[in-house]
Amino acid sequence: MTPAEPAASSSDPHRRPSGLDDLYDIARLAARLEVENATIRVWLSRKVPWLPAPDGRLNGGAVWRASTLEGIEERRAPGRPGRKPRGVMVHVPTPAHGIELPQQIAPPQA
Repeated sequence: MTPAEPAASSSDPHRRPSGLDDLYDIARLAARLEVENATIRVWLSRKVPWLPAPDGRLNGGAVWRASTLEGIEERRAPGRPGRKPRGVMVHVPTPAHGIELPQQIAPPQA
């Protein structure tokens, strides 16, 4: 009989995840992305394109496999999802009495 190998440290980045180490819940994903848990929930509800749908649910909460989240830091869009750019073109129909209105509303001058 040979001696057992020492257990790999959980902080070892080269260690292959297995079992429950392979799963990310909202809290673990939030810690990985350095955001609040609520931010992950908002992103899920807004269906931001770079955040994959959860692989399943565990005890009522969303969970992802580690393989599903590979490269998520690179895919993550900078800034706040859903924020609208300033100076968006707005179509305003011309009133029936013939007065022409501007087709673009300029942002307020700071």
